[in-house]
Amino acid sequence: MMDRILASYAAPWLVALGLFACSAAPDDPNGGGLPEGGSGGTGTGGSSSGTGGTIIAGTGGTGVRDPMDMRDLPTRKRTCDASGMNCSCLRLGLLGTLDSSADEKDTQPFVDWLNGNSGGTATVTMITTKPTLTAAFLGDYDILVVANVNGWTFSADEKAAVHNWMMTTGGGMVTLTGFTSTATEPAATSQLLEHAGFAYTSTATAPAQGEQVPVYYKGGTTNLKNCLVWSGSEAFITTPIKFTPQAGAMEKLTFELDYVGAFIGWAVSAPPSATVVATDPVSGQPIAAALELEGKGRLLAFGDEWVVFRNQWEPAGTPSNQQMDMYNPCWIPATSSFHSVKTLYQTKQFWYDAVSYVAPPNECGFVITDPDVVVR
Repeated sequence: MMDRILASYAAPWLVALGLFACSAAPDDPNGGGLPEGGSGGTGTGGSSSGTGGTIIAGTGGTGVRDPMDMRDLPTRKRTCDASGMNCSCLRLGLLGTLDSSADEKDTQPFVDWLNGNSGGTATVTMITTKPTLTAAFLGDYDILVVANVNGWTFSADEKAAVHNWMMTTGGGMVTLTGFTSTATEPAATSQLLEHAGFAYTSTATAPAQGEQVPVYYKGGTTNLKNCLVWSGSEAFITTPIKFTPQAGAMEKLTFELDYVGAFIGWAVSAPPSATVVATDPVSGQPIAAALELEGKGRLLAFGDEWVVFRNQWEPAGTPSNQQMDMYNPCWIPATSSFHSVKTLYQTKQFWYDAVSYVAPPNECGFVITDPDVVVR
């Protein structure tokens, strides 16, 4: 079992999660090598700041608002500091911590991927001490990611402030849960969802039985779950969560997204106006649902936290079956490699899609140049 070392990785991960930029990108949806350069900005408006450093960036954007975004909202403009070197269109704040009760909760490879491939800068703030959510505080952010807020209590005025922020400025929000998987967690992590008619329920989702659920590859019919059994990784114990492709504005949310893995989170209760984009195959309950609030802010509620862990996007060790021939379903002759969590789950794509969907209209655009991420 790994030592619980996530806390030391939280700050750089938060800096890295500012997945926004304003520079030009190659017209290559399959990615390639990312350009070097770009220094991280310092978060503002929160109780603690994300540390500096390079930030994975949307290396696309032509200064033109996405024509598919029909919301009646002002376009976020590119702003720079006094030096003119540190620029961004979007500001992200992460409420809570990334601390989890999971055994394998290493986020360092995720940090390295994000920080080591930057093509621009963004402003990201880590908010590990509960703030008072007011219009002034929320005005410093364009997107909130709500993580482990167990033990935090938000007042009615704070909840109303979040609702007004989403309705008047188009603020976006992504929420995660399952960090502790205790009985009090659903209510704690539902507080900032209630205004939109969402909640995390007390029904556990992606339980241990999910280890037996098949996982396929690009519409195939061969169960490749055993291909997740690599030494040094717990990816095989997860439930494969399959996303349903969407159209229109929600196409961003499920673009090129097939599966991610989850393990013991909480089901999402969503209002009739919301769209359930993924269902837990074990409990039959929604695990991912999204909503655009009356043409303004957008919200994505996801019922687990394993999408931030190393074992959900990077294979470790060696595959259990190293037979390199046509009789091994895990062998990929075209690439001389084996299927793994990297090919069967699309955790990078999940984050690209989630941020793309909830982001308010902005002139920078949002593109990641990476061979594992397909951009719109």
